[in-house]
Amino acid sequence: MKKTNWLIWIGFTAVSAGLRAWQTLAGYEAGGLAKRGFVPGILLLFVLLASAVCFAVRARSLPGKRADAFRLSEDFRFADNLPAVLLAVTGSFLVLLGGGLYVLRALGSLAPMLLGLFAAVAAACGLYTVFALYRGDEVQSLALLAPICALVVFVVYVYRADASDPVLARTYIEILAVAALTFSAAQRAAFVFGGSAMRCYVSVSEFAALLALCAAAEEGTLARAALYIGCAAIELGFLAAAKPEE
Repeated sequence: MKKTNWLIWIGFTAVSAGLRAWQTLAGYEAGGLAKRGFVPGILLLFVLLASAVCFAVRARSLPGKRADAFRLSEDFRFADNLPAVLLAVTGSFLVLLGGGLYVLRALGSLAPMLLGLFAAVAAACGLYTVFALYRGDEVQSLALLAPICALVVFVVYVYRADASDPVLARTYIEILAVAALTFSAAQRAAFVFGGSAMRCYVSVSEFAALLALCAAAEEGTLARAALYIGCAAIELGFLAAAKPEE
């Protein structure tokens, strides 16, 4: 992405995450219900909508879908691209850390253990993908499909955990974040099958990274924060490596 686009993304993300943290700290009554007319919570909705529209409109100038299948290395450059490598590798290790913490907490509980194990596999596949692209090698399609499976498990886990909470304001960011991350991972995997487009991928990935950091700004465990920050860093790493102009 261009420097101007990065600054726009940083601005939207900083405002969104700040409003979400404010809402988490002060947007609920003592009984747990959301405060009616809480201004930061209302502003957050408008900022998220504005960011989604901005990302989608700005991506209209990028190349559309191509009918042929091609390698990721043709559209994502990690060789001699230190910021992209650092972001993606750091993100993968954070996802690995988050998965490990979920496993440690999962004694006697199957769902968190499965989430932790899938997260560890996804992190390993992410590291393999980055270093394969760094060397210019072809990436095996299975390594791109494993993160999608892990995120689907994450979607189910998050939805089941939040389903019992009647306060939508407390849960919608997390559900949207995991869904957007899953869609972004699917779009990234589709590049090797000729079913994706840089126009769609960039806008979805930007919004997914923003939502992930908003979810990380909420109160929660270290494992949860590591997963969301790690996923956001991976998205930013691939955005930094994207070559939409070619």
